Amino acid sequence: MFAATALDKSSPIPLYFQLAGRLEALIAEGAYPVGSKLPPEEELARQYGLNRNTVRHALSLLARSRLVRTERGVGSFVRRSRLLAPIHRLDRITSFVDDFSLDQVETQDRLLARARVRATQDLAEKLGVARGADLVRLDRLRMADGEPYVLERQYYDAARFGRLLEIDVQGSLYQLLVREFGVDLHHSVQTLRAVLPPRDVAAKLHVTPQVPCLFLESLTSDADGRCLEVLQAYYRGDRYTFRVESGRYAATPRRSP
Repeated sequence: MFAATALDKSSPIPLYFQLAGRLEALIAEGAYPVGSKLPPEEELARQYGLNRNTVRHALSLLARSRLVRTERGVGSFVRRSRLLAPIHRLDRITSFVDDFSLDQVETQDRLLARARVRATQDLAEKLGVARGADLVRLDRLRMADGEPYVLERQYYDAARFGRLLEIDVQGSLYQLLVREFGVDLHHSVQTLRAVLPPRDVAAKLHVTPQVPCLFLESLTSDADGRCLEVLQAYYRGDRYTFRVESGRYAATPRRSP
């Protein structure tokens, strides 16, 4: 039995969210090892001075994040020691599947939309096509162990990549582009900023609109500098880490007066 630290009932943070965080920390510390059973709802309610509905909501949150699994009438069991913490590298071209250790997680895609659209002025300039030219647009929800992590929208010149409207686009699109179209994914320019997601985006990512997301726009080009893809993606800020490896610091020489 582990001593329960009282929750802050004066905090604006919901009690179920506080309890979920407390249990997550205990699991990470090894208080509840992988495979072990968490205390019953009524015991957690007594320990933390909560009602059972609040406890049930907290356990449901941990189950949705795949940290625990719940068996009706039996209880909740620890599924893994930590929440999945994908790391997206910005110093090279990577796909969603590269952000995880694949021996620990199963990734899935959900194709939300696939359409032929007209290029806006902004997209036309980025892809090097005429305004109003046909583009392929793909909207995909990228998931790990059934939990959504990234909402992506990708644009391609339909004159070259029109077959994307017909072929299977599950998994890494970068691998598909190399295999099916023989493209040279030479480099990308990525712009990143923190945003509050629109309500429809938040709903698809299973977060509230108050949870910040990382909005990434990536322009991927070939060796000749021609942009092949415009990617716009919302990454869950409560799950994702971004990493960049930098070179040695070079001091700027002082100018003589």
